Amino acid sequence: VDATGSESRLTQRLHEEWQSVPDPAFQIAYGVECVVDGHMHYAPEAMTLFDYRTDHFDGDPEWKAQAEKTPTFMYAMPLGPTEDGGQRIFFEETSLVARPGVSMEECMRRCFARLEYLGVKVRPGSISEEEFCYIPMGGPTPVPGQRVVAFGGAAAIVHPATGYHLCRMMAASSEVAQAIADGWRAPQGPRPDAIAASAYDAMWSPGNQAQRDFALFGAELLMTLDVVGLRGWFDSFFRLDEDMWAGFLAGWPTLPRNALHETWKGRLIFGTSMVSRLTPAIAMRLIAGIFVYSAKYGLPLLRSVFPLPGHHPRHEWEP
Repeated sequence: VDATGSESRLTQRLHEEWQSVPDPAFQIAYGVECVVDGHMHYAPEAMTLFDYRTDHFDGDPEWKAQAEKTPTFMYAMPLGPTEDGGQRIFFEETSLVARPGVSMEECMRRCFARLEYLGVKVRPGSISEEEFCYIPMGGPTPVPGQRVVAFGGAAAIVHPATGYHLCRMMAASSEVAQAIADGWRAPQGPRPDAIAASAYDAMWSPGNQAQRDFALFGAELLMTLDVVGLRGWFDSFFRLDEDMWAGFLAGWPTLPRNALHETWKGRLIFGTSMVSRLTPAIAMRLIAGIFVYSAKYGLPLLRSVFPLPGHHPRHEWEP
């Protein structure tokens, strides 16, 4: 079992003639856990996910133009008051998805520039943890028929549009472990090729691959939007029913509300619901993006929302 991550050298990936997908993109983030004295700006009783404001760049037009083209957002998670009257909080400046990725140094620079502008005073010497986040997203899935069983990032389980991974990996783990255990207990004895094929089929069933195809397009669309476009996109996204947007963020069988996205009809309903809530400019960007993406990568996106002919790479064991 290969659990060495998204850039594993042990697992073979499908070539373009078998699976035409975009190259991997990257989520980059810099985070700090620290103590804040006085004003902390963000609500102490709630987590803040997407602070895409850019007014802290107003004094540097060139930097602001760069930040609007390759946006990052602040994520703030209050952790409670300290005994001496401070507030412990985790701040993270994140580039959601980009190709090439925004540098770690740039995320760090934007993080502290934002906090300074907001009047947030980090207590000197209070930084107890730093996070340096690097998440490859998307790219090809493993080649069928190999004996190495990739898992987690090595198997491309990372959500292509959000970077979420841990819950998806845990949700996949029981079925993959069961497939391996059943193979070892097979009446004819363990057959490594059959065991690996069963494990991959548990991860990358045709249904899972179709849901991933839909999310791959989502990532490509997000990368075409500047900061104003992303604000509009997420404003519309979170106006959907919670079950619908939460299911997209889950993106894996057995996770909460994912059932709304497991069929082509469910994904089509989600897509049309989004279009109806978007501003005309972003809606046209979405529709044009579908044509451009399909012209470059073929039918996988359209097959994820319509019952079109064709099939995904199969991992089932064939003696």
